[in-house]
Amino acid sequence: MKKIFTLIIAIISLNTFAQKKTPPPVARTAGTSDILKTDKRQEDFTIKKTKFNVYLGYQKPSEMRQQSKGDTLQVYKITRDKLNFSHLEIVKYGTKNGKIILEGSYKLLNDTLIVTENFYDYTGSFCITTKYITDKWGLKKVSDDMKGIKLENLTERHLKPAEMKAPPPAKN
Repeated sequence: MKKIFTLIIAIISLNTFAQKKTPPPVARTAGTSDILKTDKRQEDFTIKKTKFNVYLGYQKPSEMRQQSKGDTLQVYKITRDKLNFSHLEIVKYGTKNGKIILEGSYKLLNDTLIVTENFYDYTGSFCITTKYITDKWGLKKVSDDMKGIKLENLTERHLKPAEMKAPPPAKN
């Protein structure tokens, strides 16, 4: 009886130690992508003891922006240290038919990540500045601000907005 009891306890303890522990779930934001082997690591920065990595990669042309096969789209992928997917994606450079339609950059100021993105569209040109801080899941958007870009500041390389034409006067 003592041997059977010892055998049952041994089997139960082996099953208990043999079970794999599942890693805790990681929150993944919609609209992010995986870090690919072709993405190049640009730099690392730290915000409030949380380390982030920045990768630069290319993406396929976006159908939302009506880009074709020859157009480029470079993206900064910002992720927490050693994770294989991005928390935030910033378009560094985007073209459409050889004209610049998107430009983006980021900078670190104190404990705030400031992202600036310039959009050039047929309806207008504008700049969106977004500020992020850290939280327990990654980066949290604090504020954003949108301003127009003057047409005088645009070069020939940028996509300029269509000219607004006044309708002809009505005939009575």
